[in-house]
Amino acid sequence: MVLRLSELDKGSWVIFELPGFATAASGTPQDSLDALRKASATSYYKGKDSLWVKVVSNGQGARISGPSAGGTSIDVSR
Repeated sequence: MVLRLSELDKGSWVIFELPGFATAASGTPQDSLDALRKASATSYYKGKDSLWVKVVSNGQGARISGPSAGGTSIDVSR
């Protein structure tokens, strides 16, 4: 599954809890949920039963919509 941010200003972020997911194909691994909260770049943390993902917007796509819109994305899997 791909999570994509395309309508947020640069530096804005969202944290997702994804129960049952195990890994992310990109982003920086973090050692704890607290470290994930403090991260300034797109990152992930594997908890006991969930994958936690923080997606930090690069600002691209905030003013462009449609399939060619930019944005920040991360691919996660079970």
